[in-house]
Amino acid sequence: MSLATIRIFCDVAQEGNFSRGAERNGITQSAASQRIRSLEEELGVELIDRSTRPCGLTAWGKVYYEGCRQILERYEKLERQVAGAPLRGRVNIASIYSADVPHLKEISEAFEEEHPKVRIQIHYLQPQVVHDWVQSEKCDLGILSFPDRWPNLAAIPLRDEKMVAVFRVGHRLSTRSKIGPTDLERERLIGFDANLMISREIRSYLRRHGVQPNVESSFDNIDSIKAAVAETDGVGVLPQRTVRVEVARGVLKIADLRPTLFRPVALVYRKDRALSPLGDALVQYLRDHDSPAPVRKNGTPVAGR
Repeated sequence: MSLATIRIFCDVAQEGNFSRGAERNGITQSAASQRIRSLEEELGVELIDRSTRPCGLTAWGKVYYEGCRQILERYEKLERQVAGAPLRGRVNIASIYSADVPHLKEISEAFEEEHPKVRIQIHYLQPQVVHDWVQSEKCDLGILSFPDRWPNLAAIPLRDEKMVAVFRVGHRLSTRSKIGPTDLERERLIGFDANLMISREIRSYLRRHGVQPNVESSFDNIDSIKAAVAETDGVGVLPQRTVRVEVARGVLKIADLRPTLFRPVALVYRKDRALSPLGDALVQYLRDHDSPAPVRKNGTPVAGR
């Protein structure tokens, strides 16, 4: 048994798929299957249940996986302490759609450039799916808004996003720099689906200030809301950083909300799974480089920030 084989086994177990586990290690599916089969023969037990799709772990496989994860984490920490070894490996992140996709892409590419042996894969999903992926270890980290006190998940604060009112150019409120909840009382709101936490928080904010929301249409993603606002007289309430490109291009106008409303965003992970050295480094990098690049009038980011 070698560390390479342990890594292959853990990656296949985490992915629930031989092909994806093999890809993470730069080998073929056949080679990964042979390595794990040899490992099973050496141990005298079956580790992978190949009868299911995605493939799962047998009872012995679960025990072995837990031990192997601890071995890899301890080895990686030891290697970095002794030799100052470069970061390496793959990090899977599950993120809500509204977590600022352009900025996450920019940051992940910059991190990979600093650490050439690292690959970051970001999956954009619905909030409940992000939660489920973190819980079931289909990803290493999750990005969620309005973090709750989950029994099995820990949350690391990433940022508090200022929410703003968003209008099309020419809307009667588009010349205002600040508006209050009562200014939205007779407006047709374009918002998030009612089952999303951000939708519940926005509606609660308006009700606390004596306004009954008049939601004309709702969507499950920010891009659809922005498009609908740009083409109608509807008003959206969105995180300011998610509309910076459209504002720079002159497609949308925004106004600050008074009183202010913020959306907390956090990185989440399993409480019973210590982050790897790579995970720790990436979390710190995300927190240290959270401000997106300024945007030109044509919508492109300013380089060399």
